[in-house]
Order: sequence, then C-alpha cells, then structure tokens
Amino acid sequence: MIARRALCLLTVVTSASLTSAAVAQQGQPIPGASPSGSASVTSPSGAAAAQPNPYDPSMQAGGLAPPPPMTTPEPEPAAPDGGTERRLDEARERDSGRGLEIVWLNVEGGYENVGLQTFNIDEDDFTAGFVSSAANGGLIGAGVGVRLLYFTLGARGRVGLFSDWQLFTLGGEAGMHLPLGKLDPHVDLGFGYAGLGSVKSAVSGAADAIAIRGFYGRISGGLDLYLSPVFSLGANASWELLALTRPGLSSGAIDRIKGGAAAPQQAKADLLAAEGSSVGSALALTAVAGLHF
Repeated sequence: MIARRALCLLTVVTSASLTSAAVAQQGQPIPGASPSGSASVTSPSGAAAAQPNPYDPSMQAGGLAPPPPMTTPEPEPAAPDGGTERRLDEARERDSGRGLEIVWLNVEGGYENVGLQTFNIDEDDFTAGFVSSAANGGLIGAGVGVRLLYFTLGARGRVGLFSDWQLFTLGGEAGMHLPLGKLDPHVDLGFGYAGLGSVKSAVSGAADAIAIRGFYGRISGGLDLYLSPVFSLGANASWELLALTRPGLSSGAIDRIKGGAAAPQQAKADLLAAEGSSVGSALALTAVAGLHF
C-alpha cells in the first residue's frame, strides 16, 4: 500500500516537471532556426547548412516550379532616325516643287482632220455637194480654269483653219490629273457648241445661204512637263464627235443658188429646201504651253 502511494506521487512529480520545462521553452528560439524564422539544418560537424533555393530547377516537385521573380526589361537604345530624313530628301528630289495649283491657263496649236459626215453615207442629204465635208489643216486654241488637287474645271475654245471653211468650238472641260513629280499626265472630257464659219463654195450664193451648226463631245489625253512651278510644256491628242444640222433654205435662196450653178447642180439645189443633219468627227494633235498659279 505504501509502495503504491509512493509510485503515484513519483508520477505526479514527473508530469509537473515536464510541463514546467515545456512552458519555459515556448519563448526560446528553436535551435538551428535562422533569425527570419526559416529552419536550418545542422550538419554532424555542428555547422549550419543553408536552406536550398526554392527557384533551383533541381528542386522542382512533380514537374512544377515556382515562377521566377518578375523583372522589368531594359529599353533598347533608339536607333538614329536617319531613314525618315533620307526619305524626305528623296521626295524633295522627285518633287518638282510645284506647290498647290489653283488657276491654270494654256494655249495650243497643231494639226486637225475633220469629217463632217463621218457617220453619214449620203452626202446629198447634208450639203448636196455645195460645201466640202472633209478637211485637213491647222488648229489653234486656248483654255482657262481652276484646279482642285487632281481635278480641273474650265472652258476651252478652238478654231480649225481649213481652205473651204473654219470649224469653231467653244465649251466646258473637266479633267483628271496624276502628278508624277515634274510630269503631269491627264485625261479630259469636253462638251459645247460647234459651228462652221467663213464657208466657201464654187457656186455663187451657196456660201452665204448654207449654215451648219451643232454640238461636240470631246475626249482628250496628254502629258505636261513642268519646267518650273508656273510654266509647263506638253502634248495633247483629242477626238471629237460632231452632231451638226443644216437649216432648210427658203425658195428665194435656192433660186439664187440655181442662178449661178450648172445644170447638174441646179437639180441638187432643191435638196437644200429640207433640213439636213450629220454626225461627224475630228482628230487633233497639238502642242500645249501652260501657266499655273
């Protein structure tokens, strides 16, 4: 009985001693721990071994590794901006320095071929043979207008100089231009009035009585070379469609024509009593000198 009580007392004393020792050690640092709280491993020789680097590829677990720390890439040094300046120099060499063009005017001269009845088969229906319906000769003309970047609007007049008559045209014109440095290719469309003047005839009275009037539609193209910002020289080719009419003559006018005509022509003079119409054409090649402001 005494021995059993002694054993219980020894057990209580031992438990109290162990509890006191544990409480005393709660505030003490763990042996081998680093100041930052990470534990270090003590080698058998007593030296502390460093904790392995968590970003070391050899420490990957299951094929996964923590991402490396983020770093900001340093900007690459900027290359000297020589390309832009070089391109500007090349553009200046190609450019004529023309600047913005607002107003233009030009004069032209060259050769023209005209057929008053290009699309008509029977000549007697139009002039009855009293006036020549085909001619070759010189051409002079002038134009003036405004330019809006690639487009031009203006007016143009021309005079075709032929032996039997003159062909006058006057109307509006619209063009599209493609500036290529000093070169300026263009295409133009025109429409307006056309008429014959100074008509000559071998028959007395026919020249004064016969009048031919109508309209034209023109398409042309050319190339201008700017020798300076305000002056250019160029060449132009154009084709015109002529829609012409001849008013019918009175009986008095026909009698005057018959009085000066031979017998075969007297019979044809009666054809002039009815109005005649025709569709003709004209082809022209000209040299052009222009001013630009």
